[in-house]
Amino acid sequence: MKGIDRLSVIRHKSEINKDWIHSDLFRILRKEDIWIAAYENIKGNKGALTPGVTKETLDGMSLPRLLNLRDKVVKQKYHFKPVNEIEIPKPDGRKRPLGLPTSNDKIVQEVIRMILEAIYEPCFSKVSFGFRQGLGTHDALEHIEAKFRWVDWVIEGDIEGAYPTIDHKQLCDILCEKIDDVRFINLIRKLLKCGILRKEQFSRSSLGVPQGSIVSPILANIYYNELDKWVEEKACLYNRSKSTLKSRMYKKLEYRLGRLTKKIKGLDKRSNEYKTLVRQIKLTKKERLNTPSLARERICIEYVRYADDWMIGIKGDQKLAKQLKTEVTLFIKERLKQSLHPVKTNITNLRAGKAKFLGNEIYLPRHRKISPYTGSGTRTTRRTNPRLRFEVPLDSVLSRMKERGYIKNLPDKGHRAISKASYTTLEDIVIVKHFSSVWRGLENYYSGCTNLSKLQYIHYLLHMSCAMTLSHRHRSTVRKIFAKHGKTLKVSNSDTEINFPYQTKWSVKDRKWQNKQLFIDPFEIYANRVSRSQLKKKCQICRSKDFVQMHHVKHVRKNGVRYGGFHKEMALLNRKQIPLCKKCHKKVHLGLYDNISLKNLQEA
Repeated sequence: MKGIDRLSVIRHKSEINKDWIHSDLFRILRKEDIWIAAYENIKGNKGALTPGVTKETLDGMSLPRLLNLRDKVVKQKYHFKPVNEIEIPKPDGRKRPLGLPTSNDKIVQEVIRMILEAIYEPCFSKVSFGFRQGLGTHDALEHIEAKFRWVDWVIEGDIEGAYPTIDHKQLCDILCEKIDDVRFINLIRKLLKCGILRKEQFSRSSLGVPQGSIVSPILANIYYNELDKWVEEKACLYNRSKSTLKSRMYKKLEYRLGRLTKKIKGLDKRSNEYKTLVRQIKLTKKERLNTPSLARERICIEYVRYADDWMIGIKGDQKLAKQLKTEVTLFIKERLKQSLHPVKTNITNLRAGKAKFLGNEIYLPRHRKISPYTGSGTRTTRRTNPRLRFEVPLDSVLSRMKERGYIKNLPDKGHRAISKASYTTLEDIVIVKHFSSVWRGLENYYSGCTNLSKLQYIHYLLHMSCAMTLSHRHRSTVRKIFAKHGKTLKVSNSDTEINFPYQTKWSVKDRKWQNKQLFIDPFEIYANRVSRSQLKKKCQICRSKDFVQMHHVKHVRKNGVRYGGFHKEMALLNRKQIPLCKKCHKKVHLGLYDNISLKNLQEA
């Protein structure tokens, strides 16, 4: 049985029995197709040619090199290299660590990820949406809109230093609950203990998984799946339906109100006794309004998680919310060996404040009034339970735009669009394409928000910034740019034509979640990639079958500029990898094949 078929069987066993314990997984690593599929999965990634602590990249990958890597892993002689950690600036000024493993480590990690995904994907909670095929942020937000509409309180969870504080021993213990294979667990332990090279200083810790590595998302999902199961158990424990019986205090107030109503009948409206009874009736009605009507109110707990961001919704009183927050804090501390951020973990009343989740501000309006005219000409007011509101965090978006150089802040005048000076050396079509891409990304991400009109201001600033960048490039004015290219800033070259997506109308009727992603069986994808792999093909220049390896390039076209030489021929083929023999590969890197014709290259 091929390795991919074995993975399909493993997934099927997890689907029919979530408590199934998988054994003898290490034998799958001997299958050649698993390793070819792993290489094919990652060869097109942006970091394929980014080196780690060594200069080696995926460029020059060959089948013998891949099989040699497999043999080292199978014989348990393979050792992971330290992860080269760099820092990426964040929009708020802070820096995010990013780990860069070596090319061989990436392939081994991908093999581990494929096996773990086959085991755990059917076992993950339905309310976990992060880093799973066919699911995304809009799926999580749509789930919140459907389920959190009825909640009163929300616990916004923020784990302090989530990925860097994952406990290795605890993670391996969780893995051992479903995996009965010492060699496979030891391989994961080697991966976790490989260490980090930070600013040329090596360090090793018993905590953390490197952010940016291929296997980190699946390991984090496995780790936080324990939290998902715990919350679901708590929900089953606390959830209860409401009682139809009225509470004792409510019945007492109704009885008092009935007696007062009987007394007031027949009295003179101008008498002091009548006025006193009216005041008592008003006070009793007000007290009844603030008294729970049912003997037992409904309690419901909802939950959602995306990677390490999670939120618990409570339909009940604040006391229950505080109790649940204490319990979840204790569980995370004892079971996951982590702690919640003391400032960012809050209990929010959705009718009095706003909860922040996945870049959206979520709240419930206090009342929704509908006042239609009746036939008699009087107005009637009907109060209903309102729908959740999802707002664009305008301040946060504008802050990111300022960081990236699209706008600037003027004292007492708000924001103003500016020219992005770093783009003035690019072609017009590339500038407009970039600004269009930025706008489309924001528009698509916030397409489900209920205050779409706020996007108009963002649209205006980006539109003006694009026009100012073009005017800066041509040393002209914005007025002349709009006169030449129109309000859509339509530009063209010999190949294509592009314009900025100009929009003036915004309606809440147009809001929609873009979450209709089709689930595709991953094993069909793996098998298709293995069958189409170029690792066993001939050299595309001399047609030799000896010492064939893959030549990689990062881009076939960048910023609208075509490359020259052999790179140009690959761009015409629209391929970022091509099989070459060792001699031809060396000549390509030396520039000896820069004048080769396309007709000498034949598709494999």
